[in-house]
Amino acid sequence: MALRRRKAQLKMAKKTAKRKKRKVTIRREAALSSITHRLATAQALQAPLYECWERKDLFEPHVGIGTVVVTRKTPGNQVLMAAFLVDVFCLGVKDTHCMLLSENEYRFRLQQIETHQDLSEVHPACAKKLVEGAQIYAEALGFSPHKDYGFARKIFGDIQEKQCPRSFTFGRDGKPMYLAGPNDNAQFRKKVMNTLTAGLGKNGFHYLMPLSEPDQVSD
Repeated sequence: MALRRRKAQLKMAKKTAKRKKRKVTIRREAALSSITHRLATAQALQAPLYECWERKDLFEPHVGIGTVVVTRKTPGNQVLMAAFLVDVFCLGVKDTHCMLLSENEYRFRLQQIETHQDLSEVHPACAKKLVEGAQIYAEALGFSPHKDYGFARKIFGDIQEKQCPRSFTFGRDGKPMYLAGPNDNAQFRKKVMNTLTAGLGKNGFHYLMPLSEPDQVSD
């Protein structure tokens, strides 16, 4: 009886040790993969510019929020894609994604964006001017950009804004306009409204809330 128990314990110990060893190997491989990916991304930031896109009707009065895409292509045909969800009426850069992709993966993600909005090609200088201008406007109102913006904006590199002939007017009808998005929960909406009210007063901005909100529109 004792011998069988001892054998069972040894078998269990071997399984446990094997499991632990496998976990260590997986962690090491994941760490190495992460380091390799970061290095590849850092190198891609120096690659030539590829394509830039913006939402066509971004500044239309009923829109105000859309995606700006900036890409660089490496000699190995990988695409570094930075996608900025920009609120040009109030909040600046609401969301940011920066990823290193194959050409096919890049095209797929571009198609995903285009299922919700029409995109048109834009000069890199204008893409930078638009994204950074929207964020400067938002910061003046008291809003910070998405947490990944600091890294993603590195994709602009040495792009010169002065090469963009366009001018952008942020806000709507001379005031900030907060358009509450479907992913803006009640706590976030309240924070935005409090920030705008504290900085501009109750009549210093416009806002549009979901239909379930008691006050939908304010001037």
